[in-house]
Amino acid sequence: MPSNSYPQRRDFLKTAVAGAAGAVGLGALRFDKVLAQSTGGWSNGMQINPAIDNKRVICCNDPNMLTTLPKDPSFTTTNNAVAAAVVAANLDEMAMQLAQKTTAAEAWSTIFRIGAGKSWASARVAMKTNGIGGTTTNRPKWAIFKKLCDVLVGLGVQPTNIILYDACDDASSYYNAYISLTDSTKIRAAQVSVRAAGMGGFKAVTMTNATAISAAADLVDGNIDILVNVAACKSHNGTGGHYNYGSCTLCMKNHFGTFTSGTEAGHSGNLHVPNSATTPPPPPLALFEINKHAAVLGGNPVRQQLCIVDALLSNGQSGPGGAWDNRTNRLVMGTFAPIVDYFATKKILLDNTVMTDSAMPALGVTNAATILPLFLTSFGYAETDSFQWIEYTPQRLPPIGGNTGSTGGTTASGGTPSTGGSKAGGGTTGSGGTATGGSQVRGGTTSTGGSQASGGTTSAGGSRSPGGTTSTGGSAPTGGTINTGGSQAAGGTPANGGTTANGGTSGNGGTSALPASGGSPTTGGTGGDLGTTGGVATAATSASGGSPTAGATVAGKNSGSGCAVAGADRRATRWGAMLALGAVVAEKLRRLVSGSDRSS
Repeated sequence: MPSNSYPQRRDFLKTAVAGAAGAVGLGALRFDKVLAQSTGGWSNGMQINPAIDNKRVICCNDPNMLTTLPKDPSFTTTNNAVAAAVVAANLDEMAMQLAQKTTAAEAWSTIFRIGAGKSWASARVAMKTNGIGGTTTNRPKWAIFKKLCDVLVGLGVQPTNIILYDACDDASSYYNAYISLTDSTKIRAAQVSVRAAGMGGFKAVTMTNATAISAAADLVDGNIDILVNVAACKSHNGTGGHYNYGSCTLCMKNHFGTFTSGTEAGHSGNLHVPNSATTPPPPPLALFEINKHAAVLGGNPVRQQLCIVDALLSNGQSGPGGAWDNRTNRLVMGTFAPIVDYFATKKILLDNTVMTDSAMPALGVTNAATILPLFLTSFGYAETDSFQWIEYTPQRLPPIGGNTGSTGGTTASGGTPSTGGSKAGGGTTGSGGTATGGSQVRGGTTSTGGSQASGGTTSAGGSRSPGGTTSTGGSAPTGGTINTGGSQAAGGTPANGGTTANGGTSGNGGTSALPASGGSPTTGGTGGDLGTTGGVATAATSASGGSPTAGATVAGKNSGSGCAVAGADRRATRWGAMLALGAVVAEKLRRLVSGSDRSS
C-alpha cells in the first residue's frame, strides 16, 4: 500500500475552505462535540470518527483521472477511460487531507477502524455501489473500489471478507468482470451481491416514515464491521419530476439500495413517499431516517466510516438511471454522508461553472434551495456552521534533482558542491535556504544584506562615488581602507564576492549569501534565475549591485560577481581596484586644494 507523503511532491493550487456564512481558516475549526460512539445509530453531536471532523469534506479536481472523454456512456467504455493509478494516488492524497496526516498509511489507519478485540483478518467490509438502471447508467468507477480494497487488504482484511452490494438492484453484471480474490490488478473482493443474497438476505426494520421496509440483514444484525458508501454524482428529479430529495442522488440516497420494500423487488418502495409537486416540496423524512439508522451508523466504532462521491462524470439532467452528461473530473470524500452530499450538490451539481454541458433544470435548482438545508438541520447542523470544503487540484511537475533534491530539497538543485558553494547552490538545505519561497529565501524579508547592506539605497556607484555616501561596506571615507577594492569592500572578505558572498565559500546564495552589494533586499528576488546554479539565482531582477544605481549594472548570471562596480568588471578586480583607488586619490586632492575636506 502506498505510504508516500504526496504533498511533498504536489502543490495544492486551490484550497477553498467554505461555510455558508463565509470562508474560515483550515486550522480554526474545532469539533463541536466528541461523544462516545454507541450502537444505536445517530444522535446529534456525535462524531463518526473522533479524529476527523464531520464537517470536513475533501474534493480533488484532476482531469488526469480520465485518459480521454469516453466516446459513449456504456459502463465498459467509461471505465476503460479511467486512469486507475491516478485515481489511486489521488485517493491517498485525499485521505491524508481528510485525516490530516502526512502519509497515506497513517491516514487510512485513521479512517478505517475495527472494534476492540477484533482482528483485521476477521473484519467484514461492505461497499455500497449502485446497480439501478441499464447499461448506460452513470455508476461509480471500478478503480475506486480497487483502491479501497487494496487499502483494506493492506490493513489485513481478507479479500473473502469484502463484498460489494446493492440490495435494491443487481450490480453483479457490471462489476463482476472487475472482481478477483487473487489478481491485484482487479478489485480484491469476494463478489458483487445479487441484491442482498451475499449480505444475509433481507431483514424487516421498523421505520416511522415508511412501512413494510427491509434492509440487508448483515447490516441490521451488526455483522458488518466497516461500511463504505460510494455513490455516483447524479441529479435526481424525484418520482414524477418533483425534485423532492435535494435534487440529487448521492451517498444518502444511495442507501435506498440498502433499505427496500419487501413486496416490490428491485424498488425501494414507499421510502420515496411523500413525493409531491407542492411548492415548497415536503421534506424527505424517510431519507433522513434511514441515514440515522443503526444499520448504517450503529456499531462501535461507527459502521459507515467513509463516503465517496464519484464525480469524474456527472448527470445534470438525465436523472438517477440516466447516462452522464458532464465531465466534471472530481472525487469527493468525507466521513459524514449528509455534509458530503450537501457540498457535492452545492459545489458540483448546482454550479454552472462546473456543469457546463448540461445544467440542473430550473425546478431542480428551486427545490434544492428548500431541501438541501435540511441535509444539515435534520442532523443538528446549520448552514451558518463553519465547514471545511477543501478543493484542490494536484499539480504534477517533474522533480528537479529527484524527490529529495528537488527545488529546495535536502540536496537541492545544483548538487553538493554547486557553484562554488560548500553545500548546494542556494544554501545548506536548498534553493536559497530552508525552503523555496520561505521567509529567508529568494529575496525574503531578511535576505541579501537588508536595507543597510553595501551602502544601502545609494550603493555601488551611488549619487557620489562607488559605495555611496559612507562607502561600500564601511564607515571610512570614500576610497579608504575598507572601500571599493579594499580589504572589506567589493571583493573583500565579507563584501562583494567575499568569503561568504557571490562565489564565496558558501556559493551563490549560500548560508550567509550576499550580505553586501545588495538592494533592499534583492539577489534571488522575484526574477531570480532559480535552478540555474541550484542556489539563489545569480542576477535576479534587482540582483547584486542594488537598485541598481549610478553606474552599477546588474550582472549576467555568468559574471561571477553578480555586479559591476563603477563600470569595472569583477573579473578584472586588480585593475578595478587601481582605477577606483586613483579616482579616490584624485578626489581627495581636489578637496584638499579646494578646502572642502577638513576630515583627519
